[in-house]
Amino acid sequence: MLPRSWLLFLASLALAASSNLLPANERCVTAVYTALGYISFAGEPADGFWETRCQNPLKVTSIYASSDIYCRPEEQTAGFAQLAQLCREIGNLDLIPREQLAENLTRDALQRLPVADFLEIPTSQRMPTPVLLSPSYYNRTFQTIDTWQFEVWSHYIYGVVGYGFWACILGVGIAHRFVQYIVHSRSMQAGTSSLARVRWLWKPSHAVYHWLQTHLVVSSPLPARGRRFFWWTFPTRIEAIATMLFWILSIILCTIGYRLLPGNIYWPDISSQILRYSADRTGVLSFANLPLVWLFAGRNNIFIWATGWSFATFNLFHRHIAWIATLQAVVHTLLYLAIICQKGNVARKFRKPYLLWGTAATVLMVLLLPFAVQWFRHRLYETFLFIHILFSVGLLVGCFYHTVIFEGHDYWSYLWPAVAIWILDRLLRIARLVYCNIHVRANSGDRIQYTSSSATYDAAADVIRLEVTPGASLLTPTPGDYYYLYQPFRITGWESHPFTLGSWFYQTKFQASTRKPPPLRNDRTVDVSQVPLLSDSSSGPLSTPDEMQLKHDNEKELRLVFWIRPYDGWTRSLRQQCVQSPDLMVSPTILLEGPYGSQFPLWNYESVLMIAGGTGIAAVVPYIQDHILRATSDAEETATHTRETRLVWVTRQASFVQQVAARELAPALARDDFRASFYSTAVKASTPRDGDGQTTPNDPTHTGSDLDILEGRPDVESLVLEHAHEAQLSESSAAVLVCGPSALADETRAAVHLAMRRGYRGIRYVEESFSWM
Repeated sequence: MLPRSWLLFLASLALAASSNLLPANERCVTAVYTALGYISFAGEPADGFWETRCQNPLKVTSIYASSDIYCRPEEQTAGFAQLAQLCREIGNLDLIPREQLAENLTRDALQRLPVADFLEIPTSQRMPTPVLLSPSYYNRTFQTIDTWQFEVWSHYIYGVVGYGFWACILGVGIAHRFVQYIVHSRSMQAGTSSLARVRWLWKPSHAVYHWLQTHLVVSSPLPARGRRFFWWTFPTRIEAIATMLFWILSIILCTIGYRLLPGNIYWPDISSQILRYSADRTGVLSFANLPLVWLFAGRNNIFIWATGWSFATFNLFHRHIAWIATLQAVVHTLLYLAIICQKGNVARKFRKPYLLWGTAATVLMVLLLPFAVQWFRHRLYETFLFIHILFSVGLLVGCFYHTVIFEGHDYWSYLWPAVAIWILDRLLRIARLVYCNIHVRANSGDRIQYTSSSATYDAAADVIRLEVTPGASLLTPTPGDYYYLYQPFRITGWESHPFTLGSWFYQTKFQASTRKPPPLRNDRTVDVSQVPLLSDSSSGPLSTPDEMQLKHDNEKELRLVFWIRPYDGWTRSLRQQCVQSPDLMVSPTILLEGPYGSQFPLWNYESVLMIAGGTGIAAVVPYIQDHILRATSDAEETATHTRETRLVWVTRQASFVQQVAARELAPALARDDFRASFYSTAVKASTPRDGDGQTTPNDPTHTGSDLDILEGRPDVESLVLEHAHEAQLSESSAAVLVCGPSALADETRAAVHLAMRRGYRGIRYVEESFSWM
């Protein structure tokens, strides 16, 4: 359905392009009266462009006479109908009918008419009789008009080519997601015969798929530079290839396909033709890119759901298309400035409003670029967001007024889709806000339930734990979810900040949110008889009390947990609010917008390795909770193939590890199918050092419980290769999930890529976004 709608959209653009062209059967008469526009005639009325063309008997007779010689009857019918319509609509005049001039259009009269060549008759000389166009003059004018119509058509069509490029890219993503859905759905069906059939169908293309995954999807853009490619950052090689191909395509579309005509009556010099055609081409292509810029920037982009790609991927495409559109607008402006300078009177011409609006739009597009660089976005996100919205609205307004002079507002067909996409995205965001935060209970006296929240700051961990009870009663948390958080009662309360859902639990309504940390499996300070014996993967559908808190119950309320590392802006303000409270805990008014994101089917893989860095644990814990729910459920639709899960978490503060391990990770730590390794990178004064003064890695630090937290960083490459080797020995599928800083993600990706190049085909790499900006 989506590809069909996209094709209809492309067809409508092509139809719009053809509707702006002069029909072929009207071009002959148009060439005749255009050529005669360079000749002046005596008679009344003598002044006025359309008065002369429509009502001057000498000029109208010349138009009829030359059309009789050079135009076919059907071309004359269509051409004079078009000319008569222009006379009425633009000049408010009627074209002199042919019958009124018939005596001057006989064969003998035509033979006596003088023949005029291009610029043979000075414009200051008024001809006292009708004239005929010479064959060379007519052909020169007709080719000029035909060339101009081709240029107008190619400008629009080349814009459609850009849409076709992204239609192909998105089509591949949609097809890949559909095939994955079919394979995963079949693999979850009961019975080995169905699974064997799926593997038999998949086997012929498995080698090709493995090659694509190894060399395009998993591999970094450049092996030696990681994510860096030129001065840009790309997570994967396939994203870099797609983006660079569009850059190359855009450059090609701006530089090829010009039909140059020696003797063009509008622009006689070839250089003038190139200047004008390229100025128009770059302007049209810049306009054509604007709907894509707004589409790929939207939170509610339907293609995120259709392809399964992350918002970060589309945001990457959005930024590069915006770069291309901006450079095209700059080139368009500079080329037209050169044209204006060639003609003179620059100051007077720049007083025209449409030129001022166009220049202002280009300036705003250029000013957006420095504010959108990664350094500025990360440090001053709120300022970036405000400037981004303000300048984007301003450039749209400038584009509307820049093209208002065109009859029919042809170029507005590129602008209104951008406006519609922006409005629709805002409306859907408002709908999500209302859905998540307000719930009316009709059976409880129309009682309205609102979102409530509590935030606690832990100085040792340098993390804010935000627990939110959403107003919506139908929210069902899943791994991969993320929400935009608002704190409305602030000066900048309209700002929203994206955070991954770190955990969730259900508790009895009106019960305090604080929970006693459950005992760990290896905690020798507690009576082992109190630890549930049936909590491992073989325990069947029975669950521990903590596992029961993960299951939905209408009698319990849902609480969502977010871990927020305070930096600048809103997060620093929230930390300050907590610090000013005696117990470091506040109850701010927080609104949720979401959920966004998609869940990767980790349950289809028999062995899973999860690597988290810092607050990247927020993306990992929900998958662990989901595994527990599936492993303790009898329902076939929630079954899991996962037999072993391992977590490797590296963070600076050991206190953060202790808190999460004692709460959210406690049910998993009590299971036999789960292993965890924790690393702390914070350097202590008593930390042993080697001879070079470096911290000795992997020294265990014993906490108050029997939880071992190693100092230093893990050897990610060894962990991944060991994980892949074990999966290959057991002939099982394996997945590696990572969420953390880019350095950790790059190291993990490189390790998986190395494993795949060594022949481990059953391994899959999954990266959750750690930064949304």
